[in-house]
Amino acid sequence: MIAENKQGYQYSFKRILLVGSWAKGQITIENLKTKNLNIKIFAYMSIKNPAIASSVDGYRIGDFGAIDDIVGYGKKQKIDLVIVTTAEPLSFGLADALEKENIKVFGPTKQAAQLETDKAFTRELMKKYEIDALPRFQFFNKNIDKAVQYAKDLNWNVAVKPVGLTEGLGVKVFGDQLKTKEDVIGYIRQIFSKRGDSKLLVEEKLVGEEFTIQCFVNGNRIIPTPAVQDFKKLLPDDKGPNTASMGSYFDGGYLLPFMTQKDYDDAVDIIGKTLDAFHSETGKACRGFLYGQFMITKDGIKLIEYNFRPGDPEWINTLTVLKNNILEVIYRLLNGEEVSLQFEDKATVCKYIVPRSYPKKLYEVLEISFEEWRIKAEGVNVYYSCGIDDRGRLNVGSERGIAFIAKDDTVFDAGEKVEQAISLIEGDFYHRSDIGTKKQIESKIFQVERSRK
Repeated sequence: MIAENKQGYQYSFKRILLVGSWAKGQITIENLKTKNLNIKIFAYMSIKNPAIASSVDGYRIGDFGAIDDIVGYGKKQKIDLVIVTTAEPLSFGLADALEKENIKVFGPTKQAAQLETDKAFTRELMKKYEIDALPRFQFFNKNIDKAVQYAKDLNWNVAVKPVGLTEGLGVKVFGDQLKTKEDVIGYIRQIFSKRGDSKLLVEEKLVGEEFTIQCFVNGNRIIPTPAVQDFKKLLPDDKGPNTASMGSYFDGGYLLPFMTQKDYDDAVDIIGKTLDAFHSETGKACRGFLYGQFMITKDGIKLIEYNFRPGDPEWINTLTVLKNNILEVIYRLLNGEEVSLQFEDKATVCKYIVPRSYPKKLYEVLEISFEEWRIKAEGVNVYYSCGIDDRGRLNVGSERGIAFIAKDDTVFDAGEKVEQAISLIEGDFYHRSDIGTKKQIESKIFQVERSRK
């Protein structure tokens, strides 16, 4: 038996397992179920996402580090393809374990996942193969004095980063979260003393506008998607502490309002050179969802970091307007066939509502109420990055809250839809109302134009 869509395209995948708990997993499942595919979808989650649980043919709640349990569930359900949308199980070698059981997986091996999980590995790789996309940097192995001296040599204009996975919450930058040289010194000491990390990264602070490009990759084949800009700062005007992201927007087409085609092409070229370098260094190929977070600076495009899974919320923006079923994209990519992505000519805006204590406190209850049908009547879709706790409440866990996204002819119109929908929610929460506004985007355009002079 094979799965078949209404256009008659046939797949050898008919039982799919998605590994992931959050909004990006929910919208991935939603996409997989389009075009009347005759498939069964299962989920492995770390917390019960109510939207995922109600949309799949079966699910299991477990630890993302329990690789044997995930593989065992896949074998029990006779899974043909595993799609991984979260980083932790990949860092523990889930793809390797699945391949040993002859279960196909769209996700990187443990070695390839280092492009996300090990900042030292990625930067040293790019340095060795002369990929000119990095600021000045240095890693330090529990040597506080040398790390402090390096920050001083850079006149304290630095970003300080733990080396491992931090879910977007570990990076602190001078002038933002670190206001003084004493703050820089204190954070270096804190990382070594509290986290117990063997390494930290001190690198030159980049100044410019950020954007993200997400790709489907298999070996040297890269299928890029349009650029999206997300907003990690908690407060309006990009101020306050870093979060996993408070929202994002997509402007239609492949570029953002402040980008040129060269900016986009240069970023994709950096991704391609990195994958080539990985193959040259290891003899192995990469596979899965790879996204690069970049910055437009006065010295050109620079890489901030890679993530080897879909971005949240950038993936929500992308799939909201993607016309393709990603199962077909993955199938064609894995089988060496031509792949052409098609997108609606619409802009999208995504905003998260979060507990007021976020990100200072995680695992908080989101005490809200709303009628989802009323939200959807405003042209807005709802995606959950929270789960049901043992008392039936929405608990954000280590994530954020609930994403609301709309599409329209312009970013501004889409943003207004989201604001209208959020106004229908009762309860205690916080969100960034400035995302996708005319004032915000004009400011981004002005800053980039000034930096190019």
